[in-house]
Amino acid sequence: MLYKIITKKNVLLLLSVSIGLPLLFMTGCRALVKNIYQSMDCDQFNIDHIELRTGINIPSVQRNYCELIDSVRSVSFQVLLNTEELEIYSAKYFEWNAPVFTAEGERSDTRWEASLDTSSRALNFNLYYLKDE
Repeated sequence: MLYKIITKKNVLLLLSVSIGLPLLFMTGCRALVKNIYQSMDCDQFNIDHIELRTGINIPSVQRNYCELIDSVRSVSFQVLLNTEELEIYSAKYFEWNAPVFTAEGERSDTRWEASLDTSSRALNFNLYYLKDE
């Protein structure tokens, strides 16, 4: 009875589904990440876009403003972490540059600057897009 169920056709179908579905899922995930990375919208995927471009994890925040003018994105957030969490966060991603914590970096297509004012809890990003996207 079991022999009748296990045929070459069924095995091939099972193999193709077992291999095809994960490949389809991974392709979809890659396409989503690429879409987020190239997103030039201040609303959809804004935080994810900044995290991908800068490598800085953005904690719980409330957005103050976001504007995209030509090839510059300026974003300001209000950090919602408690004092202890804010100290750990600032030490992980920023360097002290009185009177605020700062970080900066560059990729082949983006130059960025970030600042964190722990007294006002303002987290600011400026992303400069070096290539037209």
